[in-house]
Amino acid sequence: MKRYIFWSLCLVLVIITGCSNKAEEAEAVKPEIEIPPNEIESEESISKIMTTDKKIALTFNGMADEETMTSLLERLNQLQIHATFFVQGVKIAEEPEIAEMILENGHTIQNNTLNHILVEPIDYEEAYTELYLTNKVIQENLDITPQFARSRSGDTSPFFESAAAQLDMQVVTNTINPRDGDMQSAEEIAEYVRGFMNRGAIIQLNTYLNPEIIDAVSLIKKDAEEAGYELTTLEAVVESAYTNPNKEIETNKLAVNQDYDQASPQVIEKFQTDEQEVVLTFDDWASDETLSIILDILDDYQIKATFFVIGKGVEANPQLARLIIDRGHEVASHSYNHLVVTEMNSLELQEDLVKADQVISNALQEKPKNYFRPAQGLLEDSSANTIAATGIDYIVLYDIASLDWDLNRSEDEIYKRVVDNVESGSIIGMHISDESHTIRVLPRIIENILMRGYTFKTVSEMIGD
Repeated sequence: MKRYIFWSLCLVLVIITGCSNKAEEAEAVKPEIEIPPNEIESEESISKIMTTDKKIALTFNGMADEETMTSLLERLNQLQIHATFFVQGVKIAEEPEIAEMILENGHTIQNNTLNHILVEPIDYEEAYTELYLTNKVIQENLDITPQFARSRSGDTSPFFESAAAQLDMQVVTNTINPRDGDMQSAEEIAEYVRGFMNRGAIIQLNTYLNPEIIDAVSLIKKDAEEAGYELTTLEAVVESAYTNPNKEIETNKLAVNQDYDQASPQVIEKFQTDEQEVVLTFDDWASDETLSIILDILDDYQIKATFFVIGKGVEANPQLARLIIDRGHEVASHSYNHLVVTEMNSLELQEDLVKADQVISNALQEKPKNYFRPAQGLLEDSSANTIAATGIDYIVLYDIASLDWDLNRSEDEIYKRVVDNVESGSIIGMHISDESHTIRVLPRIIENILMRGYTFKTVSEMIGD
């Protein structure tokens, strides 16, 4: 491997200096690279971008032949899409005019290693050499300083990430990789991408494996438009991210505390109030599509709600948790694993709560409301004490269980379960799960409650009152 890389470097340096006509000149070129010690701590690779904007990064690996690249660029122009191309250094050195054509069409170029390598077999020095020489080729041919690096497969490794960090770059993987080389048709590629579309997603396609990607791009653009997403460059999506790497994220500082016998849990099942006011709450987790529809419904009626979210779901799509608070609502914990708390031992339960608080805080970039709702609303005295001992302020239950998650029940039954039991101070428990009645029945419930003179408040507003 090292011998192969050495001769590749020689070739690249020869191409850069315009001396590729004689083999003896190639042999005379010695790549002198001072490899720094592995001292700069690497950042975690980017597999998705934390943005609440409906943007998706369209990226391509490699650089195909001129005919294929021309056809692909023409199609992107027709669709008015700008994308990011991760291109290997050797290809740029050999065919800089194709790389220039990519840039002239409004796209961006990033580092795809020198020889389009897989990262697993290589060590830190080899990874640094691959990335350094590629940067040199890109800078000298295109006057660009790459910010991001990706391997041929889109996989990463600690050595690869460390090498990138020394060069002030970050490794990018992907959110959506349809492995277009294995898929035969544009329809198959597009269908795969459609199933994983999400805010901040990174689509990885390859320019050189399957010509069907050109038609697939048209189908992907159609699906994205219908769902309200914009396909754009990686850099544009990164620019819209709400995260700040220099910001210290505050949490509720929950901690494992096995001295819970004397804890004093504050459990709320219903608020005591003389006013006609109720609280609308949502549990669990959902896709971007479902959550967006629910948030739009709440906007239509100018209602704010409290969302108890599952940490495991938030960890997979943190930007959606942030979207909830950006839309004016509040977020609290529904645990990390969504297990029944009465069936967990005290240590398992407390560790779950601590992890959920950390995950949700990281997603929001601020601490969530320090409330907790147990899965299925099930609670007993010992588990309540265990929960309170971690530092949770309030355990929030509900007096109205909509059962909107139960598809064996009719929408009318869900509707009546809520509206027939609403009283002043009621806490209504609903869900944002994809497979539920919520989207269809929620407007009817809100309209009935508003018509009867009630106002909606959040949990924190009621606690404050």
